[in-house]
Amino acid sequence: MNILTLDASQFSALVQTVSSILEKTGFTITPSLIETLRHSCSELDREELSVLIDIAIHTRKAQYQDQYKEVLPWYFTEQTLMQCSEPSFATYAMSILDVKGLRVVESCTGAGMHALSALKEGAAEVMSHETNPVIGYIATINAGLHGYVLEPTIMDGALANVSSEDIFWADPSRRKDMQHRKGLTGYYSPELEVLISKARMSKRGGIKIAPGERIEGDLTREFLGIGRECREQILWFHTSIIDGQVTLIDKQKTFIPQGAELIPDLVGHESIAQYQYILEPHPALIRGSLSANYAEFGIAVFDRNIAYGLSHEQKDIDWYVHFNILHCERFSRKRLQELLLELDWNAKTEIKKRGFPMEPDEVRKQLKFSESDLAGVIILTRCNDDHVMILCKRI
Repeated sequence: MNILTLDASQFSALVQTVSSILEKTGFTITPSLIETLRHSCSELDREELSVLIDIAIHTRKAQYQDQYKEVLPWYFTEQTLMQCSEPSFATYAMSILDVKGLRVVESCTGAGMHALSALKEGAAEVMSHETNPVIGYIATINAGLHGYVLEPTIMDGALANVSSEDIFWADPSRRKDMQHRKGLTGYYSPELEVLISKARMSKRGGIKIAPGERIEGDLTREFLGIGRECREQILWFHTSIIDGQVTLIDKQKTFIPQGAELIPDLVGHESIAQYQYILEPHPALIRGSLSANYAEFGIAVFDRNIAYGLSHEQKDIDWYVHFNILHCERFSRKRLQELLLELDWNAKTEIKKRGFPMEPDEVRKQLKFSESDLAGVIILTRCNDDHVMILCKRI
């Protein structure tokens, strides 16, 4: 049997058969389970059976992840589940690219989430490219289950033809073998240089990369967050996005920097305690234009290389975690122990650090806590050449 020739109903029935057998062992792969699968699915060769097991396991995992509930049924492999954007992120990307009535050229199909979003947003056509025929086939099945036609071309996305009238999108695969590193980065296939050149040729384009990736050059970057995570970084081309822009997908909030040259006020460590709150910014904001954000909203800093901010008033809680400052001084383990006794804080006290040479657990082992019901937060950080400790309460 060639599973790539099955229609959606035949494929779904086969995956269901494999899943039902796997459920009997709690999805634990054992030699006896493999024999049972071979007997029940005798028409499959070993490679096809391995592919079906992969799909059954990771489709089940996706079913227990809230972010995919809106697109179920949807089939995944280990690779596509690991690298797939959440549906809300894919919808956002296609809305920025304004795909309605235009042809979308996609370099890497993956799970097909962006292709489906493009079709839902009214793209005239989606020309998707995928090197893995199984992944391409599953994307076709997934789109069909939602009433759309998607037939990826099985070829390297680096060879995709892009015109100045096309929308270009790429979510390149992350390489596992870092020995192949070259150029801008070695994490991606196709290479980013190739994808960037195609995006620049397009009417509008976007390339999804890891949020921690730092790429030099005249590029426009947006950082996307959800919950308290920075989940994605997108390189945008010929769109209205401003470099360093940050969007919280779940909150539908966007920070647009008014100027990269803006910098916040800088204060010394002796002034920290004069502020009511120390702010911990959203990780996506840290990746984006944090200095511009602090300057715009009147938030001071005590070190330009440390992300903590200082404010006399509470700010938007979706962008910042607030801590009420109780005390601040240069770090001394002896003095910290004295303060803990004075405050009567117990072992549930949280220890956080930024720019501090010791790990929180190392510091914790050197301290004694009370048996009270009181707890607080100790922030260990750096202020220029000094290490300081800030004792506070989480708001």
